[in-house]
Amino acid sequence: MRLALLFSGQGGQGPEHWQQVAAAADGPLGDVLRQALPGIADAAPLLAPEILARNRIAQPLIFARQMLWWGELQERLPRPICAAGYSLGELAACAAAGLFSTREGLLLAVERALLMDQAVHGEFGMLAVLGLDEALVAELAAAEGLAIAIRNAPRHLVVAGPRAGIVAVAGRFEAAGASRLVHLAVQTPSHTPLLAEAAAGFHQSLAALPERRLAFPVLSAIDATPARLGSAAGAALARQICTPLDWAACLQAVLEMQPDAVLEIGPGNALVRLFGELAPDIPARAVDDFRSADGIVGWLKGCA
Repeated sequence: MRLALLFSGQGGQGPEHWQQVAAAADGPLGDVLRQALPGIADAAPLLAPEILARNRIAQPLIFARQMLWWGELQERLPRPICAAGYSLGELAACAAAGLFSTREGLLLAVERALLMDQAVHGEFGMLAVLGLDEALVAELAAAEGLAIAIRNAPRHLVVAGPRAGIVAVAGRFEAAGASRLVHLAVQTPSHTPLLAEAAAGFHQSLAALPERRLAFPVLSAIDATPARLGSAAGAALARQICTPLDWAACLQAVLEMQPDAVLEIGPGNALVRLFGELAPDIPARAVDDFRSADGIVGWLKGCA
C-alpha cells in the first residue's frame, strides 16, 4: 500500500473540533494542551466561529487535533510515501515525519501564531477566488494592496491582505466573472511578504532543532520540493509563512509518486476534494469522513 498524507490548514475548524480536542485534555497530552489552549478543559460552551478563527486558538487547536488522529493511526497504517501540509498543516506533516514531538509541535504552533500576530497590526483576511485567470487576479488584488498567497489550481487562487482591500476587491472579482468567492476563517495575511518578520523569528526556533532524517519525505508547500532531512524541512516550514504556496504543484508531486490512496488529516476534506479533481481514479478520503480510526483502516485495506 502506497499511502500519501495531506494535512489541512486553517479555515475548516469548527466547534466540533474544539470539542474533540477538549476530550483529550485529561489524557497524556493534557498538560501541554492546557498550556497551548487555555480553557480547553473547561466545561464552558463551545467557542464561536469568530474566536476559533483567531490564530492563537486556531493554530494549536488544529495541530493538536491532527496529532491526536496521527497518534491513533500511526501504528495501524503503512509508512507513508510522502506527506504534504497546507499552510499550518506543514507543521503537522513535519511532526508526523519525526522532525519534532507532538509536545514540541504544540508549543511551536503557539509560537507561530504569536509571531504572525505580532508581525502585522490591523484587520487582515484571506479570500479564495475561483474561475479567473491568475494574471487578472494578481492585477485586481494588487490594486487593493493584496497579494496572491496560494495557488490551489490554475483558476483557484487565494489572495491575502488588509480586510478593507478584501472587501473592496470582492466586487471587482465578481464583476470580472469569478465563479465563486470564499472568505476564509483566517485573520492574517498568510504567505505574503507582510509576514517576513514572523518567518525570520520562526526560522530561529526551527534552526535550533537537532538534525535528523525524516521517516518519510515532506513536500514543501511552496514548491513541492521533498525534504528528507530536518534542516531542509524546517527551513521550508519557516519560509512558507511569508512566501506564496503552490499547492497545485504539491498535489501534482503527490500524484507523480503514484499513491494507492491519499488520506487527509483535517479538519475538513478540502484537500482530498482538490486531489480528486486532479486524479479521480485514486481513492482519497479525509479523517472527517469517518467516525473512527477503525473505519479509516478498513477503508485503506479495501484500497490495497
